[in-house]
Amino acid sequence: MTAFQDMEHEGWDKRAGGYRDLFGSITSQGVGPLLDALGSLEGCDFLDIACGTGEVAGAARRRGARAQGVDFAEKMVAQAREKFAAVEFRRGEAQELPFEDASFDAAACGFGLPYFADPGQALRSARRVLRPGGRFALTTWCGPAQGGEFFAFVDQVLAEHGIAEVSSPMRTPMFRLGDAEECHRCLVEAGFNVSRIDVVDLVWSTFSPRAIPEMIDASMIWTSNALQRQAPAVRDSIARAIDVAGERMRQGGKIAFRLPALLAVASVR
Repeated sequence: MTAFQDMEHEGWDKRAGGYRDLFGSITSQGVGPLLDALGSLEGCDFLDIACGTGEVAGAARRRGARAQGVDFAEKMVAQAREKFAAVEFRRGEAQELPFEDASFDAAACGFGLPYFADPGQALRSARRVLRPGGRFALTTWCGPAQGGEFFAFVDQVLAEHGIAEVSSPMRTPMFRLGDAEECHRCLVEAGFNVSRIDVVDLVWSTFSPRAIPEMIDASMIWTSNALQRQAPAVRDSIARAIDVAGERMRQGGKIAFRLPALLAVASVR
């Protein structure tokens, strides 16, 4: 296992308890569009890849699927089992899915790819477990260049106040598949026919800028890890800058950020 994978595994296990209340309030907005893109799931064998606390698999079950979910974070899997008792969940790596070839009619990966050490291998693994004609859909974050306001905000604050070099595992480009052309290319390379790629507009709002560092910690493991390694004075300076910059964005009593996501729909060749 790579240092990046170790960091992600540890990070998501630690965040399992508060996932639904904070980060889950954003990712849950993408569940409906993700499953709608797959069409009818009635009677289908369905796999939720990087299932987290099981929201996509649970929703697929309600739509009539025989749903299963897999995630690398054991504590996430435990929460999913507790909430969705009718769905089978197991711990496993998306890049080496623990299922036989051609096991599923449909699969989805909601916001998992930015956190994998090898997203291309994860797509190939998804392709392997789907049956001929099987359907696949994914959502992934759009970066600052594609209108991701929250991530642009974080980048700007860190650039202005500088994060010193730290000993943190090298991250994969978080927004690589947020570029439509790159996402299309990676899906085709993995053996899929791409039917469409759209953008889904998601929004996160808060009454206090003090919630912004909490969201950074909940959604950006590498950035949170880097911040935690800074000297206390540097962390304090960044926290004050976030407060000031956040207040400048306040409108109508709330601070709101657009977090658009790319939605890609494909099928097995």
